Amino acid sequence: MDSVHQLKNVIVGLISLSLFSANYVAIPLGIVWLVAYFSDPIIALIAIPVIWMMPPFTALLLTGGLYPLHGDEPEQADRIWLLGTFIGAAILTAVWFLPAWENNWPALASILVPLRIPSMFDSFWLMGASWLACVPLMVSVSIGTTVELLEEKTSTGDEEQTDAVDAAVQREKAQSKHKISSSNDGATQEQSTPSPLEYDWQTAPDTGFDNVGGMESLKTEIERSVIRPLTRLDEAYERFNISPPNGILFYGPPGTGKTLFARAIAGELGHPYLELSAGDIKSRWINKSTEQVNQLFAEAAQFDRCVIFIDEIDALLSSRDNDLHREHAQVVNEFLAHLDADDPNYLVIAATNRAELLDEAATRRGRFDQQHELGLPDHDAREAIFRVRLSELPTDLDEDVYQTLADRSEGLSSADIVGIVDDAAVLAAERDADTLSLEDLHTSFPEPASN
Repeated sequence: MDSVHQLKNVIVGLISLSLFSANYVAIPLGIVWLVAYFSDPIIALIAIPVIWMMPPFTALLLTGGLYPLHGDEPEQADRIWLLGTFIGAAILTAVWFLPAWENNWPALASILVPLRIPSMFDSFWLMGASWLACVPLMVSVSIGTTVELLEEKTSTGDEEQTDAVDAAVQREKAQSKHKISSSNDGATQEQSTPSPLEYDWQTAPDTGFDNVGGMESLKTEIERSVIRPLTRLDEAYERFNISPPNGILFYGPPGTGKTLFARAIAGELGHPYLELSAGDIKSRWINKSTEQVNQLFAEAAQFDRCVIFIDEIDALLSSRDNDLHREHAQVVNEFLAHLDADDPNYLVIAATNRAELLDEAATRRGRFDQQHELGLPDHDAREAIFRVRLSELPTDLDEDVYQTLADRSEGLSSADIVGIVDDAAVLAAERDADTLSLEDLHTSFPEPASN
């Protein structure tokens, strides 16, 4: 059966190639014949764009009839169309310039002579000018149309596969959210349907704890209190009714790795991830910020599990004691109400450089239960950050170099160290080196502050 199927594919392919090739010879020559028949300069001018457009259009019609013959690979017809374009254009060019080469290959010329219109130009420069006016653009239009169709089919196939998965997920979510719940008087009511996604949700990051240098004690704590209860059934945790925190707060000076650690948590969990700043939620319009908060958690509720990271949380949840603006108090209240949810499907991770500005109610138990200060990395952490970042690059560094780098980088933040490695990589690339050297790193260190 396979050999029969292959033979059928070959025959269909040859037929398709013959039709497409003939299309790019017969249609242009037919138009040239009409121009010669009417001998009208206006018709000759009109004929040029017709030659550009008519063969690709008729080829497009051909594909409609040939798709069924190609079975489950209709895009094969488009590829053959592309090949037929070049073959047909080559034959058409040979006919166009026939007087220029017929004496050199008389046998081939005798085959193509019947195709040539007697009134076609015999002067070489007229042949060239007329060919340039007609054939290259015809081929260009055809190639553009074919490539566009192939890309459309490829993207459509990917979208259909994605849509099928999304549809199944949405059906499952719709069924779970469309449950009937009983009210106190025995009546039933349906829950509201999910809202559309407006925030930029992403799949789980590729970043994990292995990509974070140092912070070993914090990794252990997060693994124990967050990763373990959220990623596997744990009888011991269930026995004592231990739940993961609703929120985690990272605070400390800029550049200490708060954002990176939040991504690593989402990556370790394998959950959908949203990264935004407080400015993405707050609005200067009355009641708009509250609507944005509700929209955020309505979208989060549509996932089985997800991670929300909010940077500069102090701008959103600053203390209400010193702010008499009713809108701000309403936003804080609304956000904290969502953070109070029992067994939520979302984990909120927040970061701030100014923890003292946060409203006291935000940091109590049941909200941001865990609060971790991320300060400047110590010696071991700096060495680990260098190792992690440089492990991704070709280097010629010895083992003892990392101790030296850690010594020299005292007082620098995680972001500063990442910047040093990135700058060193640029230096190595600029000199077209095979490996990044210690000299590249030393050159990339910031100049010491002058007293």
